[in-house]
Amino acid sequence: MEGHIISERYRLKKYLGGGMSSVYLADDIILDREVVVKLIKSDPYNKEKMMERFQREVQNTTRLNHPNIVTVLDVDDTSEYHVLVTEYINGPNLKVYIDQNKPLPFDKIVELSLMTLRGIEHAHNRGIIHRDIKPQNILIDENGQLEITDFGIAKALSETRLTETNQVMGSVQYISPEQAKGKIADERADIYSFGIMLYEMITGELPFQAETQVSVALQHIQSPMPNIDDVREDVPVGLKNIVYKCTEKDPNDRYSDAGEVISDLLNYRNMTTAYETNEKKEKAAEQTVPIVPPPVKKDPMKKEPQPTPPVEEKEEKKKRRKWPWLVLLLLLLIGGTAAAALFIKSTPKEVEVIDVKGMSLNEAKETLEESGLNIGEVSREYNDSIETNHVINTNPKSGKILQEGDTIDLNVSDGEEPYEMEDFTNKSVDSVKEKLDSLEFKSVNIEEEYSDDVDKGDVIEQSIKPGTKIIPKEESITLTVSLGQEPIEIENFIGNSFENAKATLESQGFVINIVNEIYSDDYDKGIVVGQDPSYGAFLPGSPINLTVSKGKAPKEAKEFQHNVTIPYGDDDSKDSDSKDSDSNDSVSKDKKDKKKKSKPKKVTVYIDDKTRSIDDVEDSFEINEDTPYTINLVLDEGKTGRYKIEVDGNKVFEESIKNE
Repeated sequence: MEGHIISERYRLKKYLGGGMSSVYLADDIILDREVVVKLIKSDPYNKEKMMERFQREVQNTTRLNHPNIVTVLDVDDTSEYHVLVTEYINGPNLKVYIDQNKPLPFDKIVELSLMTLRGIEHAHNRGIIHRDIKPQNILIDENGQLEITDFGIAKALSETRLTETNQVMGSVQYISPEQAKGKIADERADIYSFGIMLYEMITGELPFQAETQVSVALQHIQSPMPNIDDVREDVPVGLKNIVYKCTEKDPNDRYSDAGEVISDLLNYRNMTTAYETNEKKEKAAEQTVPIVPPPVKKDPMKKEPQPTPPVEEKEEKKKRRKWPWLVLLLLLLIGGTAAAALFIKSTPKEVEVIDVKGMSLNEAKETLEESGLNIGEVSREYNDSIETNHVINTNPKSGKILQEGDTIDLNVSDGEEPYEMEDFTNKSVDSVKEKLDSLEFKSVNIEEEYSDDVDKGDVIEQSIKPGTKIIPKEESITLTVSLGQEPIEIENFIGNSFENAKATLESQGFVINIVNEIYSDDYDKGIVVGQDPSYGAFLPGSPINLTVSKGKAPKEAKEFQHNVTIPYGDDDSKDSDSKDSDSNDSVSKDKKDKKKKSKPKKVTVYIDDKTRSIDDVEDSFEINEDTPYTINLVLDEGKTGRYKIEVDGNKVFEESIKNE
């Protein structure tokens, strides 16, 4: 295929590999850039329908515009292939990256995971499920940016013969249990596949391995996830828990969407960062040198000690100096007591943060303020388990020791997060109902009606408009589902004119076939004498076969043959008789023959019978001598026909013949 030009635009120049498709590096000869062209073999047994499906499903992916999703540039079909053109990412896929760098550092695993999940979340928010998330479908460019490819391909081929073989089984190492069972997959199937990929990034190996792909698929359905600690002992609990929740066998036990996984990964990363920061602070505190009071300096104004005076003088001075020291001591005692009282009075009271989780906002404020704390910032977030306007948690958390007058922040519930209603029109009712059931709507009601525009089994209308924000548990929804085109009761047109029958049936969308025309003694020419089917209800586009009368059958016709000899003429024979010498007979005869051949005469034949008119030339030819000729006439019973023959414009024969 290298060197071939696809869609009159893309020149294939290097084979890159294949799975569901044959992948080539190609040049866009119009925009002069490198692109990736994926050629997917079309289904020869249902080509037109599959082309239409491929165009519809993959065309949807052109709406995806996200830094973590490979951009789809073009979608096309050839006589042999579905064609998908994407941007070219110059870098390895994640599978190669894992193999070359295992074991990956945990911070790198989180970084790669967040990029993957943000791409998946963007697609899910637009109603597009990948269905084949695996490291081979994730590319890393030169800047370390991660991009997911092949959105839409698995869905586009989900009903073709290709997915009935090992094409789908090629991704069995990452397949969700519901996909392995052949059930409909929703967003949670992508989350399962991501979980398997996360396990591989952490451990460097796949959780389920066997000799056959069928055995691996069965392990996804039946076997519990291996213990990560058996492969890598230093994995943080928070990261292991994310893996296990992503890979629950029951979709209802997994994360419900990619956003929840992102939230847990961010919480894990933030907690890890906080732990590391606190650990560093504690180590730094352990290494701090205690402050030692500085040595007492000598007072420069203090005089040097004098020589020891006589004993009497010394005793007298001691007596004089005692009372100032007593006064000073008393003042110090009084001042110390006052200072201690002041210190005790100014030292804040310690307050333990009360657990106000689940209290109403007003009740929590009163409780905390009564304990001596001030209310700081009040933030809000959606929460499924805490009632609206009730406290989720505090910062600092309950049980922490604060000082009286400190500020505490409250995180308050806005109740369950509203769901923005999707547009389910023109989607299969089975997949829509599964989605609505997973959202736990109060009830999902189905109404059916015929539709000329919406395929059978697809949603025509929904009672809750797209874009409406609701709490599913509080709502009931009604889906109007197409029964396909409405069958039309066929009218029996036997005995009516063909033109009337044709006009009426074609106006109803039926295809009219004249299967036979027959003579009929009961119906005039152009009247319908047979109809199949002649009763019942059928879909527009169904064939209706009609038999039409040619009128009464004519009486039996009879063929007559009449033989004549067309005369050439007598002039030449008379000239021949005037010759005197018998010896010259042969010479004269030769001359006579030459003379005849040199003067051909034109014969014209006219016939009047059942199918021919006497005014039309039936036959015309030339003769050089007397020539036998057979006249054929076809006459109905009791009818008369005639013929006429002219030689050089002169009538030589004219006769009537009757079929008695």
